Amino acid sequence: MQEKRGMLDSIWGALGSNSEEPTRSTPIVEMPTNNAFVVGEKIQIRGDLSGEGDLQLMGGFHGTIDLTGTIVIGESAQVEADIAATNIIVGGHVKGNLIASGRVDLLPTGSVTGNVKTGSIAAAEGASLKGEIEINRRQVPGQMEKDRIGLT
Repeated sequence: MQEKRGMLDSIWGALGSNSEEPTRSTPIVEMPTNNAFVVGEKIQIRGDLSGEGDLQLMGGFHGTIDLTGTIVIGESAQVEADIAATNIIVGGHVKGNLIASGRVDLLPTGSVTGNVKTGSIAAAEGASLKGEIEINRRQVPGQMEKDRIGLT
Protein backbone atom coordinates (compact mmCIF):
# COMPACT_ATOMS: atom_id res chain seq x y z
CA MET A 1 0.00 0.00 0.00
CA GLN A 2 2.86 2.36 0.86
CA GLU A 3 4.37 1.72 -2.60
CA LYS A 4 1.08 2.74 -4.29
CA ARG A 5 0.89 5.86 -2.13
CA GLY A 6 4.41 6.84 -3.23
CA MET A 7 3.43 6.56 -6.88
CA LEU A 8 0.32 8.67 -6.39
CA ASP A 9 2.29 11.30 -4.49
CA SER A 10 4.81 11.44 -7.34
CA ILE A 11 2.05 11.82 -9.92
CA TRP A 12 0.26 14.57 -8.07
CA GLY A 13 3.43 16.27 -6.85
CA ALA A 14 1.95 16.38 -3.37
CA LEU A 15 4.75 14.67 -1.46
CA GLY A 16 6.76 17.17 0.54
CA SER A 17 10.34 16.72 1.73
CA ASN A 18 11.40 16.79 5.37
CA SER A 19 15.11 16.78 4.53
CA GLU A 20 17.31 19.85 4.51
CA GLU A 21 18.06 19.30 0.82
CA PRO A 22 16.38 21.88 -1.45
CA THR A 23 12.93 20.82 -2.58
CA ARG A 24 12.73 19.81 -6.22
CA SER A 25 9.37 20.08 -7.86
CA THR A 26 7.81 17.00 -9.39
CA PRO A 27 6.10 17.55 -12.74
CA ILE A 28 2.54 18.69 -12.22
CA VAL A 29 0.25 16.49 -14.24
CA GLU A 30 -3.46 16.30 -14.74
CA MET A 31 -4.80 12.85 -13.98
CA PRO A 32 -7.28 11.27 -16.36
CA THR A 33 -10.93 11.22 -15.43
CA ASN A 34 -12.44 8.32 -13.51
CA ASN A 35 -13.66 7.00 -16.85
CA ALA A 36 -10.13 5.97 -17.86
CA PHE A 37 -9.67 2.47 -19.22
CA VAL A 38 -7.34 0.62 -16.83
CA VAL A 39 -5.04 -2.24 -17.80
CA GLY A 40 -4.10 -4.08 -14.60
CA GLU A 41 -0.60 -5.08 -13.51
CA LYS A 42 -1.05 -8.76 -14.43
CA ILE A 43 -2.50 -8.10 -17.89
CA GLN A 44 -0.42 -8.24 -21.07
CA ILE A 45 -1.81 -6.82 -24.33
CA ARG A 46 -0.44 -7.21 -27.86
CA GLY A 47 -1.85 -5.25 -30.79
CA ASP A 48 -2.97 -1.82 -31.88
CA LEU A 49 -5.13 0.44 -29.74
CA SER A 50 -6.80 3.57 -31.08
CA GLY A 51 -9.69 5.84 -30.18
CA GLU A 52 -10.70 8.61 -27.81
CA GLY A 53 -10.44 8.47 -24.04
CA ASP A 54 -7.96 8.11 -21.20
CA LEU A 55 -5.86 5.03 -20.49
CA GLN A 56 -3.99 3.84 -17.40
CA LEU A 57 -1.46 1.11 -18.26
CA MET A 58 -0.25 -0.79 -15.21
CA GLY A 59 0.68 -4.06 -16.96
CA GLY A 60 2.32 -4.83 -20.28
CA PHE A 61 1.63 -3.61 -23.80
CA HIS A 62 3.31 -4.48 -27.10
CA GLY A 63 2.16 -2.77 -30.31
CA THR A 64 0.94 0.76 -31.07
CA ILE A 65 -1.30 3.18 -29.21
CA ASP A 66 -3.00 6.14 -30.91
CA LEU A 67 -5.45 7.91 -28.58
CA THR A 68 -6.98 11.31 -28.18
CA GLY A 69 -6.68 11.59 -24.41
CA THR A 70 -4.20 11.08 -21.59
CA ILE A 71 -2.15 7.92 -21.15
CA VAL A 72 -0.66 7.12 -17.75
CA ILE A 73 2.01 4.43 -17.74
CA GLY A 74 2.24 3.14 -14.17
CA GLU A 75 5.40 2.20 -12.28
CA SER A 76 4.99 -1.53 -12.90
CA ALA A 77 4.20 -1.16 -16.62
CA GLN A 78 6.48 -2.61 -19.29
CA VAL A 79 5.55 -1.08 -22.65
CA GLU A 80 7.08 -1.74 -26.04
CA ALA A 81 5.04 0.50 -28.31
CA ASP A 82 4.95 3.67 -30.34
CA ILE A 83 2.49 5.96 -28.56
CA ALA A 84 0.56 8.98 -29.83
CA ALA A 85 -1.76 10.81 -27.44
CA THR A 86 -2.73 14.23 -26.19
CA ASN A 87 -0.74 13.82 -22.94
CA ILE A 88 1.60 11.01 -21.87
CA ILE A 89 2.67 10.41 -18.26
CA VAL A 90 5.45 7.84 -17.85
CA GLY A 91 6.05 6.17 -14.49
CA GLY A 92 7.17 2.78 -15.86
CA HIS A 93 9.35 1.58 -18.72
CA VAL A 94 8.63 2.46 -22.37
CA LYS A 95 10.59 1.29 -25.39
CA GLY A 96 9.22 3.18 -28.39
CA ASN A 97 8.58 6.64 -29.77
CA LEU A 98 6.22 9.10 -28.07
CA ILE A 99 4.16 11.79 -29.81
CA ALA A 100 2.08 14.09 -27.59
CA SER A 101 0.20 17.11 -28.87
CA GLY A 102 0.02 18.38 -25.27
CA ARG A 103 2.81 17.31 -22.95
CA VAL A 104 4.98 14.43 -21.80
CA ASP A 105 5.76 14.00 -18.10
CA LEU A 106 8.48 11.62 -16.93
CA LEU A 107 8.04 10.67 -13.28
CA PRO A 108 10.99 9.70 -11.05
CA THR A 109 10.43 6.00 -11.82
CA GLY A 110 9.86 6.55 -15.54
CA SER A 111 12.19 5.57 -18.35
CA VAL A 112 11.86 5.98 -22.11
CA THR A 113 14.06 4.51 -24.81
CA GLY A 114 12.92 6.23 -27.99
CA ASN A 115 12.31 9.61 -29.55
CA VAL A 116 9.86 12.13 -28.08
CA LYS A 117 7.93 14.75 -30.05
CA THR A 118 5.72 17.01 -27.96
CA GLY A 119 4.55 20.53 -27.22
CA SER A 120 5.98 20.41 -23.67
CA ILE A 121 8.07 18.03 -21.58
CA ALA A 122 8.96 17.71 -17.90
CA ALA A 123 11.26 15.16 -16.30
CA ALA A 124 11.55 14.55 -12.58
CA GLU A 125 14.85 13.75 -10.93
CA GLY A 126 15.49 10.04 -11.40
CA ALA A 127 13.67 9.76 -14.73
CA SER A 128 15.62 8.58 -17.76
CA LEU A 129 15.30 9.22 -21.48
CA LYS A 130 17.49 7.76 -24.20
CA GLY A 131 16.58 9.29 -27.55
CA GLU A 132 15.92 12.59 -29.25
CA ILE A 133 13.49 15.25 -28.07
CA GLU A 134 11.63 17.59 -30.41
CA ILE A 135 9.53 20.30 -28.81
CA ASN A 136 7.07 22.16 -31.02
CA ARG A 137 5.18 24.67 -28.93
CA ARG A 138 3.36 26.10 -31.92
CA GLN A 139 1.91 23.41 -34.11
CA VAL A 140 0.82 24.13 -37.66
CA PRO A 141 -2.87 23.15 -37.78
CA GLY A 142 -3.08 19.50 -38.71
CA GLN A 143 0.68 18.90 -38.43
CA MET A 144 0.45 16.74 -35.30
CA GLU A 145 -2.21 14.63 -37.01
CA LYS A 146 0.21 14.00 -39.89
CA ASP A 147 2.87 12.98 -37.35
CA ARG A 148 0.60 10.48 -35.60
CA ILE A 149 1.45 6.85 -35.85
CA GLY A 150 0.37 5.14 -39.05
CA LEU A 151 -0.35 8.37 -40.94
CA THR A 152 1.82 9.66 -43.79
